[in-house]
Amino acid sequence: MSSPEIPDDNEMYAALNTLDSMGYVDAVQGKEIYNLFGGRVVEHTTSKGDVLAIKIGTTKDRSEGDMMHYAATHGVKAPRVHGVYDIITSRRLARAMVSERVPGVPLADVWKQMSAADQCAIKDQLRIQLARMRACTEPFIGRVGGQKTRNIYDGLGDSYCGPFADENAFDDWCLARLPGGPLARAKWRWLLRAERKKRAASFVLTHGDLTPRNIIVQGNVVTGIVDWERSGFFPEYAEYTFAMMLCHSHEEWWIPVLKELLPSCSKERLEFTGLVGEGATNL
Repeated sequence: MSSPEIPDDNEMYAALNTLDSMGYVDAVQGKEIYNLFGGRVVEHTTSKGDVLAIKIGTTKDRSEGDMMHYAATHGVKAPRVHGVYDIITSRRLARAMVSERVPGVPLADVWKQMSAADQCAIKDQLRIQLARMRACTEPFIGRVGGQKTRNIYDGLGDSYCGPFADENAFDDWCLARLPGGPLARAKWRWLLRAERKKRAASFVLTHGDLTPRNIIVQGNVVTGIVDWERSGFFPEYAEYTFAMMLCHSHEEWWIPVLKELLPSCSKERLEFTGLVGEGATNL
């Protein structure tokens, strides 16, 4: 993807160049911000003084950049994306996503040292961000432009699914991954049909990995929400169910905070999400 805000700076492009002998994780030099399972984010300052974050990984997908830039240009405190570039090394193809560098530190690093007043201020700001996200909708389940979305049930895997024309199609896809055989699927098909009748379908901007390490703060100010790898447009309940049932790396203190911030859903939806997640691990 590209955007009108791309800096016209040869130094930025030079930062993306590699020698054939380099592995992809070493392809961009700079101050390391983040490094997990081979994914690496480094800080790079251009000759004009622009501070950028360059995320390097082996994903074949470009749509994370599209989603993050969409969020940034629709009132959400996400980094604006300047571009997504291929890095070709002797070992493999990697991609680098160049975005704004959000100032601050992960909320996970400072929450316990914050005063109660500062914690309340952070929660109030996050409520505003989540409301802005829920105001962003699409008529399908997927990513910007009708693209596939990350298969969030795949854990650390790199598979994709969709787009889905409606919630019924998404539920059918989930049912195919449900453990327990035909009787279990028949039971859940009936329950899900009843769930869908309770509310109008609305597919909202969903981060999909709303952990405190992905929320950046400076003092008691939220400066950004990063790491949109699992994002997409999903039913309104999805942010809550994905966080409660599919993310197993939440800090213990974060769960009650999420319950304050996110609208809850039915126990049936929670249970179904968890079961599909269990079934996906056995595929």
